[in-house]
Amino acid sequence: MYENMKSATLTFLVLLSLVLTWQIWTFQPDYALLKDTDYVNNPHLNEERKLSEVIVPEQVIFHVDDEHFLLNNNEILYSQFNEQWLTSRIEDISMMSTLTMNQILDESIELIFPAAIPGDIFLSMFTDVNEDISMPLSKVDRVFIYPNPETDKIHYGVISNNENRFADIETSFSVNDFEEKFLAEVERLINVFGYQVGPEQGQWSKIVYLPEETITVETISYTITPVSVDVFKQLLFNDPFSAKFFRQENGEETYTDGNRLINIINNGVFMDYINPIYSENPERGSRNVILSSIDFINGHGGWTDQYVLYDWVSNEVREEANFRLMLNGFPVISMDGFDVMSLYVFRTGNQTSRYIRPLFDLDQQPIDYARTGVDLPSGHDVIEELEKREYFDLSRLEKVAIGYEMKKWNAFVTVEPNWYIYYDQTWQKVPFDVTNEREVEDYGLE
Repeated sequence: MYENMKSATLTFLVLLSLVLTWQIWTFQPDYALLKDTDYVNNPHLNEERKLSEVIVPEQVIFHVDDEHFLLNNNEILYSQFNEQWLTSRIEDISMMSTLTMNQILDESIELIFPAAIPGDIFLSMFTDVNEDISMPLSKVDRVFIYPNPETDKIHYGVISNNENRFADIETSFSVNDFEEKFLAEVERLINVFGYQVGPEQGQWSKIVYLPEETITVETISYTITPVSVDVFKQLLFNDPFSAKFFRQENGEETYTDGNRLINIINNGVFMDYINPIYSENPERGSRNVILSSIDFINGHGGWTDQYVLYDWVSNEVREEANFRLMLNGFPVISMDGFDVMSLYVFRTGNQTSRYIRPLFDLDQQPIDYARTGVDLPSGHDVIEELEKREYFDLSRLEKVAIGYEMKKWNAFVTVEPNWYIYYDQTWQKVPFDVTNEREVEDYGLE
């Protein structure tokens, strides 16, 4: 009897072992259960950009015979010019004690940047610079590209408004190209006039250029592609698979890996990533916040659409960089009334502590049948409108510009042009009673 029980038990164990072995061999995991943790690839987030692609002038002005002309940066001529001035060899740099603006304004191309560029970063934008050359200015606001009769070469007059200083750069830019490829094209550009903004500073006063006549700018519509937050969970969290989801009382969504947060705000249209830095007195980063911010975006998903450096701050209180969306050569100033269409990167010490960006990407080509032209008032009309205001103070005016207001409807957006001023550190739309719209066949500036 005992021997029969042992045999039965042994037989059962052998059969059980065979069954378990078969199940191990034939096991297929249920990948549907892992759906939320699969790697998410988004083709719209993979483009890295160079410094010279992100730092670009907001205005390119041709000065010829006491007249001034605007080259929109959406034109082919701008691309050709931009490549040539950045690839020309930097041969020598010297400081100038005085600058006769009238001489330069007779024949030159002026570049005006949206924010002052640190001198060393400005120099690093060029592809061919002698190793012994260094930039003597701490910041660069404007550049005048002009022929120097003494050297028979093209020089770059580099100006720092805040320092009231001027550096002269000798280059290999071809004088013939300057004259024949670029200045010879002024007749097809927009005629503009100079207008001083901010406090009076003599020849160093800040000048913006406004169109002499009514100007036609497109209203454009795009379809958009959402960018999945899962992409940023994988890029920004140490352990994205353990991230937890919370819905706040106001309806906004939050993901956290226990330390970092991603808040989905404005009904899912924007992302606000927060990386808390707990040190009371973090040591400031050694690199400029512009460079660290560009590197951060390049390394965390890359760029979507045409964002360019528009402003930056670096002091004891805060460090941040703002990269604004550009469309058709104009900045997108507002979205549904708010100045939000930018990539914002904040730094604390050596670490990026916050990153705010839209969670959608504009499709490459606009919707053709939805393109119309808007006739905007001339620059003279804008100034007249501003000076009619009882409490208008010119010293508090920093910029006057054409910009876009974006409106979003589900899967597409429309951008409409308006005149804006940057006044008291805030963008404001300039109101006019009448705005005429008409269709334009060439879909560009007239």
